Amino acid sequence: MLYAFGFERVGVVVGDLFFVDPNPPPGQEGAERGARIEVRVIDRPELRGSIYSVQPIEFERAIWRADFFETVDGEPGSHNRTHHHPRLRGWEPGRRVWDDELAANPIEREFLERRLRELGPDPPMTRG
Repeated sequence: MLYAFGFERVGVVVGDLFFVDPNPPPGQEGAERGARIEVRVIDRPELRGSIYSVQPIEFERAIWRADFFETVDGEPGSHNRTHHHPRLRGWEPGRRVWDDELAANPIEREFLERRLRELGPDPPMTRG
């Protein structure tokens, strides 16, 4: 599953995920599952046809990402691998940032809403 929502210059992409890191950091071994939410820059390139053609829309590089993960072998609903990536380098995420508020109740907390509001009316189009 993959969903994308566009808001002028910023998009939100949501998808489910299951993976096993082939070289996990200590304490993060084992398969993970959950949902990933990315805030991305939206680009509207030149038309590829006549003035009546469909407008291309690209959800380009991410400027923030949250992973609502838990271990496959763990307790369902534990959110024991839930984290976010406040900084991305090009297409690569920075280090995982663990936040107790996010992991305690990621769906009902205002963490994501607050993070989106922090972007403000003129969100950063690049992140280091």
